[in-house]
Amino acid sequence: MSIKLFTNELSAVYDAPLRQMLISNFEIIRDAFDEVLGNQAALKQQQNTIKQVQTTIKSDIKVQDENMQQLVNILSDYDIPIQIIDGKVTRTEEGE
Repeated sequence: MSIKLFTNELSAVYDAPLRQMLISNFEIIRDAFDEVLGNQAALKQQQNTIKQVQTTIKSDIKVQDENMQQLVNILSDYDIPIQIIDGKVTRTEEGE
């Protein structure tokens, strides 16, 4: 983003055109600063949304893992040779 400010046109005499250029510079700076602050607020809101989604996903994964373990336990109770190895449900041979 390139912002054009009046910098090389400053004279030693304080006249009306110089005053207008300085006022214009401050208005440009103020507008750019307001835009930066607005973007910062939007980014913070997006970060909060992402954190909430991450928390929800982690919770869902935990519930899914617990459900999978309960399923394996139920199947094991019925003598079905199954277990979880490295996060995957696998069949096992009798006696493992």
